Amino acid sequence: MAKFICVMSGKGGVGKTTSAINLGLAMTKLGLNVVVLDGNLSSPNLSLYLGSAYYPITIHDVMQDMHPISSAIYKHHSGLKIIPADISVEAMKLVNFEKFYNHAQDLHMLTDYVIIDGSPGLGRESTQLINLADEVLIITNPDMPSVMDAKRLIDFVNIQKKSVSGLVVTKHDTKRYKLSQREIESFLGLPIISKIPNDKRFDKALQKKTPYIHIFPNKKAAKAYFDLARKLTGKVQI
Repeated sequence: MAKFICVMSGKGGVGKTTSAINLGLAMTKLGLNVVVLDGNLSSPNLSLYLGSAYYPITIHDVMQDMHPISSAIYKHHSGLKIIPADISVEAMKLVNFEKFYNHAQDLHMLTDYVIIDGSPGLGRESTQLINLADEVLIITNPDMPSVMDAKRLIDFVNIQKKSVSGLVVTKHDTKRYKLSQREIESFLGLPIISKIPNDKRFDKALQKKTPYIHIFPNKKAAKAYFDLARKLTGKVQI
Protein backbone atom coordinates (compact mmCIF):
# COMPACT_ATOMS: atom_id res chain seq x y z
CA MET A 1 0.00 0.00 0.00
CA ALA A 2 1.38 3.37 -1.00
CA LYS A 3 1.70 6.19 1.48
CA PHE A 4 0.22 9.50 0.35
CA ILE A 5 2.07 12.64 1.49
CA CYS A 6 0.46 15.92 0.48
CA VAL A 7 2.89 18.85 0.20
CA MET A 8 0.91 21.99 1.02
CA SER A 9 1.36 25.66 1.79
CA GLY A 10 -0.83 28.43 3.13
CA LYS A 11 0.07 30.67 0.20
CA GLY A 12 1.70 30.47 -3.20
CA GLY A 13 5.33 31.27 -3.96
CA VAL A 14 6.92 29.63 -0.90
CA GLY A 15 8.50 26.65 -2.70
CA LYS A 16 5.73 24.05 -2.49
CA THR A 17 6.06 22.62 -6.01
CA THR A 18 9.85 22.84 -5.85
CA SER A 19 9.77 20.86 -2.61
CA ALA A 20 7.37 18.23 -3.96
CA ILE A 21 9.62 17.67 -6.97
CA ASN A 22 12.90 17.52 -5.10
CA LEU A 23 11.51 15.44 -2.24
CA GLY A 24 10.04 12.98 -4.74
CA LEU A 25 13.33 12.66 -6.59
CA ALA A 26 15.31 12.33 -3.35
CA MET A 27 13.05 9.45 -2.32
CA THR A 28 13.51 7.90 -5.75
CA LYS A 29 17.28 8.12 -5.47
CA LEU A 30 17.03 6.39 -2.09
CA GLY A 31 15.64 3.38 -3.94
CA LEU A 32 11.92 3.91 -3.39
CA ASN A 33 9.17 3.74 -5.99
CA VAL A 34 7.69 7.24 -5.96
CA VAL A 35 5.20 9.17 -8.05
CA VAL A 36 4.60 12.92 -7.78
CA LEU A 37 0.95 13.71 -8.50
CA ASP A 38 -0.18 17.19 -9.50
CA GLY A 39 -3.09 17.88 -7.19
CA ASN A 40 -3.27 21.58 -7.95
CA LEU A 41 -6.04 20.91 -10.46
CA SER A 42 -7.17 24.49 -11.06
CA SER A 43 -3.72 26.04 -11.49
CA PRO A 44 -1.19 23.24 -12.11
CA ASN A 45 2.52 23.95 -12.47
CA LEU A 46 4.24 20.61 -11.93
CA SER A 47 4.70 19.83 -15.63
CA LEU A 48 5.98 23.33 -16.39
CA TYR A 49 8.69 22.97 -13.76
CA LEU A 50 9.88 19.86 -15.60
CA GLY A 51 9.94 21.18 -19.13
CA SER A 52 6.69 20.28 -20.85
CA ALA A 53 3.35 22.04 -21.06
CA TYR A 54 1.66 19.15 -22.85
CA TYR A 55 1.27 15.46 -22.06
CA PRO A 56 -0.95 13.09 -24.07
CA ILE A 57 -2.71 11.82 -20.95
CA THR A 58 -3.16 13.81 -17.74
CA ILE A 59 -4.94 13.38 -14.44
CA HIS A 60 -7.81 15.35 -15.98
CA ASP A 61 -8.22 12.65 -18.64
CA VAL A 62 -8.17 10.03 -15.91
CA MET A 63 -10.96 11.86 -14.09
CA GLN A 64 -13.07 11.54 -17.24
CA ASP A 65 -12.62 7.74 -17.12
CA MET A 66 -10.79 7.93 -20.44
CA HIS A 67 -7.64 6.15 -19.22
CA PRO A 68 -6.38 4.30 -16.13
CA ILE A 69 -4.14 6.36 -13.90
CA SER A 70 -1.19 4.13 -14.79
CA SER A 71 -1.35 5.58 -18.33
CA ALA A 72 -0.77 9.09 -16.95
CA ILE A 73 2.58 8.28 -15.29
CA TYR A 74 5.58 9.79 -17.07
CA LYS A 75 9.28 9.50 -16.29
CA HIS A 76 11.43 12.63 -16.41
CA HIS A 77 15.04 12.25 -17.58
CA SER A 78 16.15 12.81 -13.99
CA GLY A 79 14.38 9.59 -12.99
CA LEU A 80 11.41 11.31 -11.33
CA LYS A 81 7.98 9.87 -12.13
CA ILE A 82 5.07 12.29 -12.30
CA ILE A 83 1.36 12.40 -13.05
CA PRO A 84 0.76 15.80 -14.70
CA ALA A 85 -2.40 17.85 -14.89
CA ASP A 86 -3.90 19.64 -17.87
CA ILE A 87 -2.83 23.29 -17.71
CA SER A 88 -5.59 24.63 -19.98
CA VAL A 89 -8.37 26.81 -18.60
CA GLU A 90 -10.92 24.48 -20.20
CA ALA A 91 -9.64 21.63 -18.05
CA MET A 92 -11.03 23.31 -14.95
CA LYS A 93 -14.48 22.17 -16.09
CA LEU A 94 -13.29 18.55 -16.02
CA VAL A 95 -12.42 18.45 -12.32
CA ASN A 96 -14.33 15.76 -10.48
CA PHE A 97 -12.98 15.25 -6.97
CA GLU A 98 -14.84 12.00 -6.39
CA LYS A 99 -13.25 10.46 -9.48
CA PHE A 100 -9.89 12.02 -8.63
CA TYR A 101 -10.03 10.34 -5.23
CA ASN A 102 -11.21 6.99 -6.61
CA HIS A 103 -8.61 6.79 -9.38
CA ALA A 104 -5.82 7.89 -7.03
CA GLN A 105 -6.55 4.82 -4.91
CA ASP A 106 -5.23 2.68 -7.78
CA LEU A 107 -1.76 4.07 -7.03
CA HIS A 108 -1.69 1.97 -3.86
CA MET A 109 -0.80 -1.03 -5.99
CA LEU A 110 1.65 0.79 -8.25
CA THR A 111 4.11 2.59 -6.01
CA ASP A 112 5.56 2.99 -2.50
CA TYR A 113 4.90 6.70 -2.05
CA VAL A 114 2.67 9.27 -3.70
CA ILE A 115 3.83 12.85 -3.22
CA ILE A 116 0.91 15.16 -3.97
CA ASP A 117 1.76 18.69 -5.06
CA GLY A 118 -1.20 20.33 -3.34
CA SER A 119 -2.98 23.57 -4.06
CA PRO A 120 -2.06 26.58 -1.91
CA GLY A 121 -4.53 28.07 0.52
CA LEU A 122 -7.67 26.67 2.12
CA GLY A 123 -10.04 26.13 -0.78
CA ARG A 124 -12.15 23.15 -1.80
CA GLU A 125 -9.21 21.51 -3.56
CA SER A 126 -7.19 21.59 -0.36
CA THR A 127 -9.99 19.89 1.56
CA GLN A 128 -10.16 17.06 -0.95
CA LEU A 129 -6.39 16.58 -1.05
CA ILE A 130 -6.13 16.52 2.74
CA ASN A 131 -8.79 13.82 2.82
CA LEU A 132 -6.78 11.77 0.32
CA ALA A 133 -3.47 12.15 2.16
CA ASP A 134 -2.11 9.98 4.93
CA GLU A 135 -0.18 12.99 6.19
CA VAL A 136 0.44 16.60 5.26
CA LEU A 137 3.84 18.28 4.92
CA ILE A 138 3.64 22.03 5.47
CA ILE A 139 5.94 24.33 3.46
CA THR A 140 6.55 27.89 4.61
CA ASN A 141 9.08 30.71 4.41
CA PRO A 142 10.67 32.35 7.47
CA ASP A 143 8.60 35.55 7.30
CA MET A 144 5.49 36.51 9.24
CA PRO A 145 2.95 36.54 6.34
CA SER A 146 4.01 33.04 5.25
CA VAL A 147 4.04 31.71 8.80
CA MET A 148 0.62 33.23 9.51
CA ASP A 149 -0.79 31.49 6.43
CA ALA A 150 0.88 28.26 7.54
CA LYS A 151 -0.87 28.60 10.92
CA ARG A 152 -4.26 28.80 9.21
CA LEU A 153 -3.39 25.77 7.10
CA ILE A 154 -2.32 23.76 10.15
CA ASP A 155 -5.59 24.60 11.90
CA PHE A 156 -7.43 23.59 8.71
CA VAL A 157 -5.61 20.22 8.58
CA ASN A 158 -6.38 19.62 12.25
CA ILE A 159 -10.08 20.23 11.62
CA GLN A 160 -9.90 17.52 8.95
CA LYS A 161 -8.31 15.28 11.62
CA LYS A 162 -5.26 14.54 9.51
CA SER A 163 -1.65 14.26 10.65
CA VAL A 164 0.95 16.95 9.95
CA SER A 165 4.31 15.26 9.43
CA GLY A 166 6.18 18.49 10.12
CA LEU A 167 7.24 21.90 8.87
CA VAL A 168 9.71 22.60 6.09
CA VAL A 169 11.15 26.12 5.96
CA THR A 170 12.32 27.00 2.47
CA LYS A 171 14.35 30.03 1.37
CA HIS A 172 16.04 29.84 4.75
CA ASP A 173 18.84 32.25 5.55
CA THR A 174 20.28 34.04 8.55
CA LYS A 175 19.19 37.59 7.79
CA ARG A 176 18.06 39.44 10.87
CA TYR A 177 14.60 40.34 9.62
CA LYS A 178 13.71 36.66 9.17
CA LEU A 179 11.97 34.72 11.92
CA SER A 180 14.13 32.29 13.87
CA GLN A 181 13.46 28.58 14.17
CA ARG A 182 12.40 29.07 17.79
CA GLU A 183 9.95 31.82 16.85
CA ILE A 184 8.40 29.78 14.03
CA GLU A 185 8.05 26.61 16.09
CA SER A 186 6.63 28.53 19.05
CA PHE A 187 4.04 30.30 16.91
CA LEU A 188 2.99 27.22 14.92
CA GLY A 189 3.30 24.65 17.69
CA LEU A 190 5.08 22.16 15.42
CA PRO A 191 8.71 21.19 14.88
CA ILE A 192 10.68 22.28 11.85
CA ILE A 193 11.95 19.01 10.38
CA SER A 194 13.91 20.60 7.53
CA LYS A 195 15.42 23.96 6.64
CA ILE A 196 16.14 24.37 2.93
CA PRO A 197 18.83 27.01 2.40
CA ASN A 198 18.12 29.96 0.14
CA ASP A 199 20.04 29.33 -3.09
CA LYS A 200 19.89 31.23 -6.38
CA ARG A 201 20.63 27.94 -8.16
CA PHE A 202 16.95 27.03 -7.73
CA ASP A 203 16.25 29.60 -10.46
CA LYS A 204 18.84 27.92 -12.69
CA ALA A 205 17.22 24.53 -12.11
CA LEU A 206 13.85 25.99 -13.06
CA GLN A 207 15.34 27.43 -16.25
CA LYS A 208 16.78 24.02 -17.09
CA LYS A 209 13.44 22.31 -16.27
CA THR A 210 15.24 19.86 -14.04
CA PRO A 211 15.02 19.18 -10.28
CA TYR A 212 17.60 21.10 -8.27
CA ILE A 213 19.00 17.99 -6.60
CA HIS A 214 19.63 16.38 -9.98
CA ILE A 215 21.86 19.25 -11.11
CA PHE A 216 23.39 20.19 -7.77
CA PRO A 217 23.41 16.98 -5.69
CA ASN A 218 26.25 18.08 -3.44
CA LYS A 219 24.93 21.51 -2.46
CA LYS A 220 23.49 22.16 1.00
CA ALA A 221 19.92 22.49 -0.24
CA ALA A 222 20.12 19.13 -2.02
CA LYS A 223 21.49 17.46 1.09
CA ALA A 224 18.64 19.00 3.08
CA TYR A 225 16.08 17.42 0.73
CA PHE A 226 17.81 14.03 1.01
CA ASP A 227 17.78 14.33 4.81
CA LEU A 228 14.08 15.21 4.66
CA ALA A 229 13.41 12.17 2.47
CA ARG A 230 15.16 9.93 4.98
CA LYS A 231 13.20 11.38 7.88
CA LEU A 232 9.87 10.83 6.14
CA THR A 233 10.65 7.31 4.92
CA GLY A 234 12.91 5.93 7.62
CA LYS A 235 15.60 5.16 5.03
CA VAL A 236 19.01 5.03 6.68
CA GLN A 237 21.93 6.63 4.86
CA ILE A 238 24.37 4.02 3.57
